[in-house]
Amino acid sequence: CGNEIATNHKMVLYYVIESLKHWMKDYHINGFRFDLMGCHETSTMSSIYSALKEIDPNVMVYGEPWTGGTSTVVSGVTKNSIDSCYSGTSNGVACFNDDYRNAIKGGEFGGFEQGHVQGTFNDEAIVLGLRGSLKAASAKGFTTVLGRSINYVECHDNYTLIDKLIISLNNGTDSKGWKALTSFSAAQQTTLKNEDKLSAALVFLAQGTPFINGGQEFLRTKQGDENSYESSDAINQIDLFMAETNADVYNVYKGLIALRKNYDAFTAGTDVTAAKEGTVTGLTKYACTGTNGSFVVYFNATATDQPVTPDASGTIAEITTGAPVDGSAVTSGTAITVPAKGFVIIKK
Repeated sequence: CGNEIATNHKMVLYYVIESLKHWMKDYHINGFRFDLMGCHETSTMSSIYSALKEIDPNVMVYGEPWTGGTSTVVSGVTKNSIDSCYSGTSNGVACFNDDYRNAIKGGEFGGFEQGHVQGTFNDEAIVLGLRGSLKAASAKGFTTVLGRSINYVECHDNYTLIDKLIISLNNGTDSKGWKALTSFSAAQQTTLKNEDKLSAALVFLAQGTPFINGGQEFLRTKQGDENSYESSDAINQIDLFMAETNADVYNVYKGLIALRKNYDAFTAGTDVTAAKEGTVTGLTKYACTGTNGSFVVYFNATATDQPVTPDASGTIAEITTGAPVDGSAVTSGTAITVPAKGFVIIKK
């Protein structure tokens, strides 16, 4: 934004690192997000992470791999250079994955765009995101280390997820297309909630590091305000009562989080595969194996129910009550249905 500091100068870099170490040692902070990390050199971020890792090996360092406009910084951080910020095999420095975000629900810059969950399908980008955006998974991957991709669909900038979905369903292209969720028909409200839950599943079940914004889990709205940094508390508040109003969505988020925490297949999966299922655009099959369970997940972004025939037996993981439980049995070779704008999780 034109106000970057010269971290390529020795004493400026020293000042930055000493400040971070002070916050870690004296205030016990072990996570740092760098706004416009592209305004820092990859060498700067490498020095920062190396110094902080000495204090806490589990320190989290991540940020935005772009500059937010014109910048004279040389060798600034981008997604494609994120591995240069730390050469080790630990997470190192991570970055927001805007390509996966855009694929799921549409881009935020250069005009209003829709994404996979709204029906503008991008099977290739969804598959790459599910596999952690690893270079080993595709030539379009940007990292060699699982976890350096921050997977998300909502952050403090731009529309909230539900606002973006509302404007899309209302055939809008800006905030003028927003209206309250309750003003839609019951069927449309169900569609919007299903699109939101499908977006969350694509984030929480993907390889990499999941990220959600405060209130996303219960459909927080900013009433279509895309850039609310100067807006009032009436827009920027987080109404916790919405967790009760939208408990059906809230419990799915809880269930997805619990599933990810309980099974390492989604955090450090092996035998990870993802591909378009059959000839149906918008239907994706994703499989991963962990030390305590193997899973097959079908994601259906189309507007109609889709039949699939699993090649493995197991049980459907039900997550709608906020905790994953075993549901109905699935038999290899026997067709099941993946609901429109929905997903089915099978534990083998």
